[in-house]
Amino acid sequence: MHQALRLTEIIDQIGWHTDRDSLPNLALTCRTFEGPALDALWRNLPSLEPLINCIPTHLWGHSFQGELILLRPIDTTTWATFRKYAFRVHSITQSEDPSSIIEYLRILMLSYPYPSSTMFPNLRSLAWNVHEIHLAIDFLRMAFVSSLVSLDLRIASISPALICILSTIGTACPNLVSFRPQVDNPTWNCELVPFLTQAICQLHRLSTLTVCELEDPGMIHVTQLQSLKTLWLYIGPSSLRRTGLPPQSLGLECLELLGLQAIRLNHITDFLRSLRTVQSKHITAVFSSNAFEQQSNFISEFCTILLERCDNLEAITLCEPFYNTFHNVYAQPGNFGPLRRLRNLTHFDVEAACTISISDDELGELVNAWPKLKTLRLSCYRDPTITVLPTFHGLINVLRLCPELVSLSLVIDTTQLDGINVKSPGNGNSNNGLQELILGNSPISSPLDVALVLNGLLPNLPGVNLEVWIGGPLDALFEKPWAMEQWKLVNCLIGGFRVVRTQCLGQ
Repeated sequence: MHQALRLTEIIDQIGWHTDRDSLPNLALTCRTFEGPALDALWRNLPSLEPLINCIPTHLWGHSFQGELILLRPIDTTTWATFRKYAFRVHSITQSEDPSSIIEYLRILMLSYPYPSSTMFPNLRSLAWNVHEIHLAIDFLRMAFVSSLVSLDLRIASISPALICILSTIGTACPNLVSFRPQVDNPTWNCELVPFLTQAICQLHRLSTLTVCELEDPGMIHVTQLQSLKTLWLYIGPSSLRRTGLPPQSLGLECLELLGLQAIRLNHITDFLRSLRTVQSKHITAVFSSNAFEQQSNFISEFCTILLERCDNLEAITLCEPFYNTFHNVYAQPGNFGPLRRLRNLTHFDVEAACTISISDDELGELVNAWPKLKTLRLSCYRDPTITVLPTFHGLINVLRLCPELVSLSLVIDTTQLDGINVKSPGNGNSNNGLQELILGNSPISSPLDVALVLNGLLPNLPGVNLEVWIGGPLDALFEKPWAMEQWKLVNCLIGGFRVVRTQCLGQ
């Protein structure tokens, strides 16, 4: 064997770069490759089924009542094989429906003859993203080990046993860095909150936390965690009424991202108002625009308190829980006025939260305060009731005022070309850094003129991003077939211009 293949690092790299389907064959090649190949094969499991397959099929059967049973005990040799593979498992992600294996899994866990902590001694990441979590209690009891650093649980149903085992997470998994219990039904929070609060209060190394409401001890613990960088928190309608803490007694420090979700935006505003300070670079607010009496003044109030509590913000995102419907919150540029004092803003995304009526001048006034802006997502949908839209003049102004811009989503009226020289739209000025442009259902009448203007302004742009039309929020629009043809033609022309430009430069 070549001397290079005697180096452990090289053998390991061969295993990691081998196709997953070929790893079993690599393991059978020779003893040198067996260990590294099995390590790569079992390290990250896409489901629990491979563990079930470790048990010979002839040991399984059914009772007279049709229940799955073991026909014979699992012998020591079989358990040795199982442990040989389970020892190598570092992550498990269950994203497929487990109903076909859940009973096998339960029997396997109950039959395990060794201490529960020895089944997955090296497990570091567990993600359960499907239903039937209440039927996987026995598996979770085995998988909650001290080596676990990332835990992602979708709680789609609850049971007394599940609630009890959730309360053990803090002691069973003390080294968790990322914890994300996703509760499908917010009405279960009353039952879950005390148990999740107890678990979270015992976790001292958290860097990422996504959680429903917390009791006061949990909020106090979270605000004192120096390691916490990302926090996602659900704000229920009664969250602030239940707390016994004095107003502004808590503050969130040193966060990279704070995500807040509520039914109404004013619930999020009230929560921010209850805090002393929020030191976070990025804030995301998720709320339902269809909630009763969701009004544009809520946006103005939110922006005002945001400036008071978070004066070092670099990124702001407002959106809906599901980005597939059109919002009915109508905002004016003035609603975002307080945010103009955030001079270090690099990311501003509100396209999935509201419909904005904005003129060229108003657009320029808004972005003039943010010279460091890299991402601007203002709108991708033109509501039929909106009569004021920016034009190419507004687009040119944005590109001039925000020279570092790399992503832009903005509905403009491309049919208004007054004062625009389509052959030199920016008077010779262009933006070479923009990598993404979304124009949504912007009015269009001449694909050639639009392509000429965009080619002159954005010579490195590969084309207009049309993903919002394909499975996105514009997918169901009546005019989609016609509009798609127009924008596809724009992209075809832009591509042709680029080819010609490249050929001319090469001559």
